[in-house]
Amino acid sequence: MANRGQVQRPAGSSLQGKICQFKLVLLGESAVGKSSLVLRFVKGQFYEYQESTIGAAFLTQTVCLDDITVKFEIWDTAGQERYHSLAPMYYRGAQAAIVVYDITSQDTFNRAKSWVKELQRQANPNIVIALAGNKADLADKRMVEFEDGQAYADENSLVFVETSAKTAMNVNDVFLTIAKKLPKSEPSGPSGGASSRRLDEGATDQASTGCCK
Repeated sequence: MANRGQVQRPAGSSLQGKICQFKLVLLGESAVGKSSLVLRFVKGQFYEYQESTIGAAFLTQTVCLDDITVKFEIWDTAGQERYHSLAPMYYRGAQAAIVVYDITSQDTFNRAKSWVKELQRQANPNIVIALAGNKADLADKRMVEFEDGQAYADENSLVFVETSAKTAMNVNDVFLTIAKKLPKSEPSGPSGGASSRRLDEGATDQASTGCCK
C-alpha cells in the first residue's frame, strides 16, 4: 500500500541510496478535504464521508525523483477553530506545507490566505508552501475562480494547483512539485538547521522500503 501514488523510477535504474526526509504539514479549514488528499496520496483511496481529524494525523509516503528518494513525514492537522492553537506545534520545523481550500467556498479561500500569512510570519523562513484548491470535481459549484487562486499564489511565491481527492486529479502532482523544490543538500553549517535529514542506504526505515522497485 505504501507504494501507491509514488513516482516510479524508470525500469533498469537503481536507487542511489540517498533518501531525504522532510516534514510536511497540511493546513486549512475543516471539511476542505485535507485528510482525503493525504489518503489519496498515501494509499490511493477515497471515502465519500471522511471523519473529521482530531488534533492531527501522521502518515508517511515516499516520492522517487531521478537521483534521490524523498520521504515525506506528513502531519494532517484538524481544521476546527478549537484546534488552531495547536497548529504551530505541527508546522514548527516543517520544510513544506500544503494549504488547502474548497473551490466551492469563498470563506475557505479567505481562511487559506490567513494560514499562508501565519506560515510566512512564524514558520521556517525557507518553507515551501503549496496552495491547493480542492474539490475540483465540483467545478459546477465553483465560488473561487482558478485565476484568483493562481494570482494569489503568484503574489506570494506559492506553488498552486487545483486538486480533487475524489478523482485523484493533481494529487500526486502537488507532492511531486514540492519534492522537486525542496533543497536536497546537507546543511552548510552547525547553525543552519537541517533542511532535510539524509538516511544512508541500508538504514532501517520501513517507510522507504519498496520504493522505486
